[in-house]
Amino acid sequence: MKNVVIIAAGLALAAGSGFLASQALSAASQAARTVTIDIPTGGPGPTGPQGPAGPPGPKGDAGDTGPTGPEGPVGGTVCPSGFEEGVLVINAPNGQTTIFTCLATG
Repeated sequence: MKNVVIIAAGLALAAGSGFLASQALSAASQAARTVTIDIPTGGPGPTGPQGPAGPPGPKGDAGDTGPTGPEGPVGGTVCPSGFEEGVLVINAPNGQTTIFTCLATG
């Protein structure tokens, strides 16, 4: 009976510490803010008239490939200056989409 109590207590402590660790890790990876945009549900407008086809242009010369830039940092999202990590929620007529991206800080 004593062994069963010890095993049960050990399992409870392991589960509790796993839960606390998962909460700490998920809280650290959450975005700083969320922005939601709504796309109107109006239908498409009428199709405009087709314009005349233009003549094909001459084939251009092959461009110079030039040097490649430096390799970027490994891992994680790096937002440019003036932006921060965040969640963009798009409400569209056919459903909702969530995107993790860089959002303007203004």
